[in-house]
Amino acid sequence: MAKLFSIKEKYSDRIYSKEKLVEFRRQNVNIDKGEFCLIYTSSPVKKITGYFIVKEKIRTSIRKLWELTKEFAGISYKEFKEYFKECKLGTAIVFKKIHKFTKTLGLDELRKKVAFRPPQSYCNLNRLLIELYCSFIPQKQLSMFTHFKE
Repeated sequence: MAKLFSIKEKYSDRIYSKEKLVEFRRQNVNIDKGEFCLIYTSSPVKKITGYFIVKEKIRTSIRKLWELTKEFAGISYKEFKEYFKECKLGTAIVFKKIHKFTKTLGLDELRKKVAFRPPQSYCNLNRLLIELYCSFIPQKQLSMFTHFKE
């Protein structure tokens, strides 16, 4: 199942510059290797700006998570500790591929076409949103959409 992640602008910028090759989450995320994930860059951008393909998910202690990801985390240890404050376990979603769209869909435009409400963290994509977004993706990239599951 494809997913959509809400990510703050400063972090999505670091993802697209390849400085940040992992997305951290406090909760356990049900995600698989090879899964396709759209990136919704939250306020003030409020647009679906690109996607990533999952290389692996790591769910472990906060200390070990930092040791495993610090080289490509794209954030400081201080930011990491603040985000995971009071957590015993954390999740890291490591990226296999990252792509920034040249044409994006804004929140107002999305709401005109489908019932869309940006998630606070992430959500599974419904088929209607996937089909809508496929019309914005160049033909050569559409082949990756063949692995979507209902």
